[in-house]
Amino acid sequence: MKYTSLLILLFALFSCGGESTEQDDNSTTETNSDLTNERIDKAKKVFYTIPSPYETALIFESSGVNYNIGLLNPIDNVSNYSTSVKQALNFGVYGADLSYANIFDQSQQCMFYMNCAKKLADQLGVTAAFDAETIERIERNLNNRDSLMNIINDSYWIADSHLKENQQDYLSALIIAGGWIEGLYLGSATLKKEKPSEPIMKAIADQKYAMESLVDLMDLYNNEEVSTLKTKLMTIKASFDKITETSTATSVNNDKDVAVIGGGSSLTYTPEIIFEIAQNVKTLRNEIIE
Repeated sequence: MKYTSLLILLFALFSCGGESTEQDDNSTTETNSDLTNERIDKAKKVFYTIPSPYETALIFESSGVNYNIGLLNPIDNVSNYSTSVKQALNFGVYGADLSYANIFDQSQQCMFYMNCAKKLADQLGVTAAFDAETIERIERNLNNRDSLMNIINDSYWIADSHLKENQQDYLSALIIAGGWIEGLYLGSATLKKEKPSEPIMKAIADQKYAMESLVDLMDLYNNEEVSTLKTKLMTIKASFDKITETSTATSVNNDKDVAVIGGGSSLTYTPEIIFEIAQNVKTLRNEIIE
């Protein structure tokens, strides 16, 4: 399930191009238009390569990850986040934890993490994202995984929309980053050094493209907090950069015995690289939730 609300958000954020002032100069208008188009193109790339928390949870579930409540950000931590930056990052973290609990049909945990998300939404000034009606809908659908995820997606779209309206677009970027980092942490934390799971290692390696797009997303903002996070992300990216990409070509004979050449790519990595990524992700994630 693609995070449709995120696509709407990204187009809304980047088609506006941030703060602007009226200009009479035609050349300035053209320059702004070019910048807007560039942001839209980057936004598309970001959307299609950064999985939502729900998608990340699905990726690792299909790779053999088991539910482990001990990996989630403790619900008691929600009271520790007093700045908007911490609140936004952990809004994303708790969104990933909520998705993770939902994937494994942990209804009670879903409610706990929904309450955490609601508290942070209130503090960020996006109360409408988790109002009484939304909470009631969630309670009615606790045993319907797909319906519950649709409600969660709707709620996060409302939150993102409010942030944009209040010229706090950069907080949306932090929410996305927090959710992706937590999702990657939940998947990588299950690796066993003595016998690492190949499907899980592959799932982590495949996040190389999402990592690159997340850095691109950070580049779209001229904001100190976003820049600070980007600097920290670069340590993780440096590990992902050790994964090499190789182009592949295959020959296939069709019904008319005509050779058809198909292309693709494969990623080459070692367990050591994957564990290095896992450790760097863990370090940043623990800093985010502290």
